[in-house]
Amino acid sequence: QDAQSLHGDIPQKQREITLKGFRNGVFEVLIATNVAARGLDIPEVDLVIQCSPPKDVDSYIHRSGRTGRAGRTGICICLFQRREEDLLKQVEHKAGITFKRVGVPSATDVIKASSNNAKKLLEAIPSSAVDYFRKSAQELIDEKGAVAALAAALAHISGASYIQQRSLLNSTVGFVTMVLKCSIEMRTMSYAWRGLKEQLGEEVDAKVSAMRFLKGKTGVCFDIPVGELSNIQEQWTDTRRWQLSMAKELPELEEYPQEAGRGFSRFGSGRQGDGGFKRNNWVKNGNRG
Repeated sequence: QDAQSLHGDIPQKQREITLKGFRNGVFEVLIATNVAARGLDIPEVDLVIQCSPPKDVDSYIHRSGRTGRAGRTGICICLFQRREEDLLKQVEHKAGITFKRVGVPSATDVIKASSNNAKKLLEAIPSSAVDYFRKSAQELIDEKGAVAALAAALAHISGASYIQQRSLLNSTVGFVTMVLKCSIEMRTMSYAWRGLKEQLGEEVDAKVSAMRFLKGKTGVCFDIPVGELSNIQEQWTDTRRWQLSMAKELPELEEYPQEAGRGFSRFGSGRQGDGGFKRNNWVKNGNRG
């Protein structure tokens, strides 16, 4: 993405040039401090991303108000860490809005988005340029087959030649997030641990981390190393009481875990109340002008 910056150390004349370029669509991304939060009339901003929650509600309103102007709709995303969640609740309470809390994008989400962007780039290539690559394209098709050759080209264009799996709970590389659902409400996480150990053995204790209650305590989610995924899936069999699956998106969680449990040891002490949830999560809400 073409981008420009805007902050207090930039001379006023350059600020005006930058704003004019953003307003006229010369570039599409403006990276700014609070200097851009007030007094700017740019009607067609579709997305605002705040890198952390503001400490006062007015600042949030002014920042998010850059989108959804003049009768248009827009989205505001706010990145946050677990310890900052009280700031979000304060904004919700005082501004009368409700955030939708979502996890970090999964590797699959990133691939889908990258693939769509790559398709658009291919569609924009003029036919005169395509002619120069026909011979190489035909050689690839003969060698790999048409679908495999085109898929490899899309992967290269989108920069997705190597995909790193990340935890949906805290974005840690090399981990996948699992969901263990229970047919009854659980009082403590110890019940979930017993359910896991019945099928996976005592050694599962060293593989599971960052365990959190699902909303309503009818299950838990937790992280395991990517290398353990196939082994656990092979050993596990769903029952009437327990169902285990890999999370495709972050499920709704209990706001304050009542029990840290052993699953917190890898990413932080349960006594802090983080549940290992130390990396960025994000929330978004739709704005309307």
